[in-house]
Amino acid sequence: MNFLQALNESQRGAVISAASRILCLAGAGTGKTRVLTHRVAHLHTESRIGTSNMLCLTFTRLAGKEMKERVMALIGEQEGKKLFCNTFHAFAVAVLRDWGYKLGIDPGFSIYDTEDRKEILQVIIKEFGSRTNIKKVLERFEQCVDVNEEAAWHPEECRVLMEYGYRLKQNNAVDLDRLIDLVNLLWNEHPDCLAHYKRTFTHVFVDEFQDTSDDQMEMLRLLDPENLFVVGDPDQAIYGWRNARIEYIVNFPQTYPGCEVHKLQDNYRSTHPIVDAANQVIKNNVNRIEKTLIAHKEGQPVETNDYDDEWTEIRELIGRIKSLKETGTRSSDIAILCRRNIQVDRFKNVMDQFGIPAQRIGGGDDPFAKRDVKAMIAWLDVFQNKKDSMSLKRAITFPKPYYTPNELLNFEIEAGMQDLSLYQILVERARGCFAEDMEKLRQAIERNGASNPSECFKSLIEALQLKDFYAQRGLENRKRDVEVAFSSMQRWEASKAALGEDFSLGSFLRFLRYRDIQEQLMDKQDAVKIMTVHASKGLEFPTVFVAGLAQGVFPSKKTSDPEEERRLFYVAVTRARDRLFLSWSRQVESWGNQLELVEVSQFVHECLQGQDRRVECG
Repeated sequence: MNFLQALNESQRGAVISAASRILCLAGAGTGKTRVLTHRVAHLHTESRIGTSNMLCLTFTRLAGKEMKERVMALIGEQEGKKLFCNTFHAFAVAVLRDWGYKLGIDPGFSIYDTEDRKEILQVIIKEFGSRTNIKKVLERFEQCVDVNEEAAWHPEECRVLMEYGYRLKQNNAVDLDRLIDLVNLLWNEHPDCLAHYKRTFTHVFVDEFQDTSDDQMEMLRLLDPENLFVVGDPDQAIYGWRNARIEYIVNFPQTYPGCEVHKLQDNYRSTHPIVDAANQVIKNNVNRIEKTLIAHKEGQPVETNDYDDEWTEIRELIGRIKSLKETGTRSSDIAILCRRNIQVDRFKNVMDQFGIPAQRIGGGDDPFAKRDVKAMIAWLDVFQNKKDSMSLKRAITFPKPYYTPNELLNFEIEAGMQDLSLYQILVERARGCFAEDMEKLRQAIERNGASNPSECFKSLIEALQLKDFYAQRGLENRKRDVEVAFSSMQRWEASKAALGEDFSLGSFLRFLRYRDIQEQLMDKQDAVKIMTVHASKGLEFPTVFVAGLAQGVFPSKKTSDPEEERRLFYVAVTRARDRLFLSWSRQVESWGNQLELVEVSQFVHECLQGQDRRVECG
């Protein structure tokens, strides 16, 4: 197979380059995934580099899945499945699963996310009678690297954080936001472990390099691969608030002197009017690398609409969507992008009222966020990691409370006095109904030969007799939540199996903590997609509505970086392939539900300068 025939000159240059350090500046819709995957295929077939010696780090599993599927299509499933192509966090989990014992972490470790962290910290603050609050402690968690060094300056907050670290070890758990830091610590303290990965991965690829944070960059510096290929677009750097550093991509040539720089500027996604709008807006930024997208297909002008207020805007746009559907546009080909989550919620609620199929990406449509499902996941967490007392406390409330608060407190005191885990006290010492049901779960899993998450989930339903529990109480909605979660697990397993990746229970439970919100898009639905612009990164749709374009809303009046807000708008515009609708309200709700007169966003003026556009008033 000739991999190069389908590539343009710029793409081909990046694919076949013999340089050991390459920066590929890929504008929106210019084929960066094609270039990255074709380079992997080219190195494998022409230079005989094994895919097991390549490491592809992405920022969403959705992107990683797409890349791996493309590589498999190019070089075959057998070799393609050997490629690690997943997120930084997934790679960190794999490293800690194999080598975490050097840091005192057992392979079955749990991952605590931001919600877990906040819950534990609040308990510690209360127990300590500390003269601080959760806001200050979380700020210190985000800012300090070594609590021992900071203790003299922030004694109360650091005392709480030290205890948090102790409880993580006690529960055989790691903090989601410290996963990569732990790998860096491991590699710094154990050179033999780092040497293993240096030998293994001679070629490293990083997608969306503009979103790299300090800990991720430190991981790359430590790994220091013989060959490094990074691809990204400074104009799409929108995660500064999540500690991403645009400087890493802008300054890459200074960091790696002699590197090759390849620019991809031919946009094959969007029409001329959409590309022109994107170019017009982004040229107003100063902190960027100069490049201009080149469109290759004609299309209709960008359409703008203004309305009296936000609710009128929502209703009128939904009416427009209904008209598009009546003329043959599929629901799944339409996306509504908003700056704020509250706007997304409003669109979803009104679309539900109108009976229009709509899928909210992020938030309430997550099947694993439902109350009963979260409790059942906690049961499986405990089965996987018996030291995980946080999950244990959640499990003993479902399907009914097994203990009163006072009984549980006495058990916790006993566990502390005897230096035992809460699980040992409840299951191995106290026995009782919870211990009996945990034993039923173990027997059901063994009887069913369950090893993957869906089978373990089914065994839990059996052990807890949930079908009867729901039927006797007429809890059809909760039963349906469990069924949807079960189906989602099966789809996850099928996806992982098709890519030749681990789909064990432990892998799934850890994945639930570090997954990205785009994961929901793997569940194919013929529904209008509604999401924030941040959630749309890396996606594309034939028809895109960018709503709520009022000054102070988008750009947000809370922003500390106006250039990042402009990059965010640039991302919104470049999600559209064929049709782009921009809309705003002349009045928006402020505090106390008061209506406030506002101007149209400056970005609308910037992106449509000189364009032949159609402007309509609602």
